Amino acid sequence: MSIPLKPEDKEIEHLQKLIRNTPLQVDLIDRTMERFEKMDTRLYKRSNIPLKRMRNTIIATSATLAIIFMVVVGTSFISPTMAASIRQIPGMDSIFQLAGDLGLQTADEKGLLSKPNLSDTHDGLTLSVPEVMFDGTRISIALERQTSDKRFLNTELPLLLDDLILSINGEEINSSYAPANTSNSIDPYMIPGKNSNSTIIQFSDLRNQGGKKFPDKFDLTLSMPVSGIKQPFKIEIPVEKNTKNNLVFTPSLKREYKNIDYTLEKVELTPITTSITTRIKLPANSKISSSLPLFLSYEIYDDKGKQLNFISNNGWSATDGNVLISDSRFEPFISLPKEITIKVYKSILKKDDRSKFELGKDGNPKKEYFPDLEITYPINP
Repeated sequence: MSIPLKPEDKEIEHLQKLIRNTPLQVDLIDRTMERFEKMDTRLYKRSNIPLKRMRNTIIATSATLAIIFMVVVGTSFISPTMAASIRQIPGMDSIFQLAGDLGLQTADEKGLLSKPNLSDTHDGLTLSVPEVMFDGTRISIALERQTSDKRFLNTELPLLLDDLILSINGEEINSSYAPANTSNSIDPYMIPGKNSNSTIIQFSDLRNQGGKKFPDKFDLTLSMPVSGIKQPFKIEIPVEKNTKNNLVFTPSLKREYKNIDYTLEKVELTPITTSITTRIKLPANSKISSSLPLFLSYEIYDDKGKQLNFISNNGWSATDGNVLISDSRFEPFISLPKEITIKVYKSILKKDDRSKFELGKDGNPKKEYFPDLEITYPINP
């Protein structure tokens, strides 16, 4: 015999169906690039944090279900009883669970993270680190704010921070792990957390671009100056790789199209992240910096045609030359595919204003694909 659902149970069931059936794909490129030459950083949207060492190309976009979820919970679309019930659902207090990143959600659900619960407090403001994830390809740090002081509540958390300074085992991260004698640097960026009092700091090493690989276990010092507070916030975080048996392939597959030599150098699969390393080579008399309209982006599909959501990218052209090495990160595959297909494209710029994208009917930049550069690669673990 069936038991009648309570009104709040029916509301929760309805919201769950709404979430499951709501496809989201947000492309923030046109919002974050006011001019094309500013393709050197990806910050939290609308962020103006002056991170001092951001030089290499980092682009990121996040399709976040958390935005819809938190709006629904925080408005009159649902009853107070339902809102209270939702907050009791396991995982709803997790910043990673509500980040809109399948990999971070997986890390939370499978316990592939650590929960240090470390904090620092100055002048009535507490910054805490409740969750940390490291899968060998990217480090994600959940950061949360607690305060009752209105001075620190009138803006979203990322905008409160003047800088992010990282050290590994007591040594500044770029002096120890970035490629030597170059301007290519390891630069953190931020994505939205579960609300305005939280954010997620992410960064990756540059081992595929001449830098050193992060160790599997280390102490990370996170220093965060805040305007109006004399002493910077400092949190020392023990970091340990949370995944095992990552799959690494080095296909070195080459393709050519007109004056572009393209190589898929590396594919790395973890339960949290899918990463590819690519190399683009132009003719010897060309420079990557003067050929930005040729700047290429990538899409990854599994053997059933399902596309992975893009997370971030960083690229480096040594000595302003004709070779660009890029690391591109995507969400993980839910199950290991038999093969993957990597499509190459560029976003179309406006003819009358090369600092802006040509937009399609869906509001996203138009794309030009390069079928000759497409690669399908079998996954044989």
